[in-house]
Amino acid sequence: MNQRKILFIGYGSIAQALTPVLFDRYPGLNPNDVSAISADARGAAVAREYGIAFTLWALTQANLEEVLGERLGAGDIMLNLSVEVSSVALIDWCQARNIMYLDTCVEPWPGGYDADQRPVLETTNYWLRNHALQRKDQGRSTCVIAHGANPGLVSHFVKLALKHLAAAHSIPADLPCAALASALGIKVIHVAERDTQTDERPLAPGEFANTWSVDGLMAEIMQRAELSWGTHETRAPPGARRHDRSARSGMMLGGPGAKMHVSSWTPSVGEQEAYLITHHETLSIGELLSEFHADGTLAYRPTVYYAYRPAPKTCESVQRWIRDGLARPAQKTVMRDALVDGADELGALLVSEQGAYWFGSVLSLAQARRIAPYNNATSMQVVGGIVGALEWMVRHPSDGVVEAEDMDSDCVVQAALPFLGRVFGTHAAWPANGTGTLQTVDFLRQG
Repeated sequence: MNQRKILFIGYGSIAQALTPVLFDRYPGLNPNDVSAISADARGAAVAREYGIAFTLWALTQANLEEVLGERLGAGDIMLNLSVEVSSVALIDWCQARNIMYLDTCVEPWPGGYDADQRPVLETTNYWLRNHALQRKDQGRSTCVIAHGANPGLVSHFVKLALKHLAAAHSIPADLPCAALASALGIKVIHVAERDTQTDERPLAPGEFANTWSVDGLMAEIMQRAELSWGTHETRAPPGARRHDRSARSGMMLGGPGAKMHVSSWTPSVGEQEAYLITHHETLSIGELLSEFHADGTLAYRPTVYYAYRPAPKTCESVQRWIRDGLARPAQKTVMRDALVDGADELGALLVSEQGAYWFGSVLSLAQARRIAPYNNATSMQVVGGIVGALEWMVRHPSDGVVEAEDMDSDCVVQAALPFLGRVFGTHAAWPANGTGTLQTVDFLRQG
């Protein structure tokens, strides 16, 4: 990382969490070569502590060229950790200058998630992902899209889990991932997460609290819920429809993620109720694990979706926000320094008729704080995903637009391991009711 300039776009909780890790991991990194542009001043004190030049300026379509100017040159790195700044616009700017780029979510400009102002399809992660992947041409500067913890690390967890299960069933582990999943009879994959971190403070009137980003979570829970739809599914939930007629298409459910609940499983508690929330990785993993007939029609794909149980205070925030008619919160709280206990467990739950296998990371708040300041368990897992992606990216500077599924999982996970706590796999006799068909609709309820 030495001799490269790094520019943060956005300097919220994740950028602040990443900063001490970057300087610790790359001792030769010169603070004069690191800068940040942010729409608000919340991270200014952390930037100042590490000698990072901090510019308070909201990027827009109109001022993008003016603000970015000559801040970076060929071989430098842009880290887009913002909300409401178009990922595609920044990718185009970077590739025109041979600059490497990384984000943790494919973001639109403001209003991009507003289904009242634009076609519903254009507010989906399916549309945003495809719009970014149109720039997927080799030979231009590497731009890694959607690579934090999830999306990002969890795709590598899926690939590693498949190898572990293949070895246990005497299936050649060097088969393509889709062939492994098909041979193993994988029908459903949950990106299964449970956050138990707490500050032990009551939720204040008008407050919305979360452990990573309030604006980010509010945006994604109000998007239409999306998932990859498996070839074994014989019936769809009420109101569901495909994005389009292509083989790549996923499924949109009949409402936002805030109103879609699903039964899932994590190691600490077993079965849990979670929100089914749209996420980039549910589509990219589904595409990775797709097999096709000779005529191009789909032969095999598992159902893939994100089953998220946020921190207890966040669950209360979501419920109250819905009850209050989605009124703008009077107070947005990113819980970090006030947290006193808890952990984040994030993994891939691969489900077949024989049961389930969860592979992922369990990281406690105490462990995260020992690793680096300005972190909680959730942010540290995201930092691990970014560090892993950076390690791969600097070794492959001219691979165009890529996502986690295109990358070497061993390289990424090896670099991320110091930030992930306990990484392991475990079997589960789940679902206990033995549905036989494992249809998604059997685990989903709306409310």
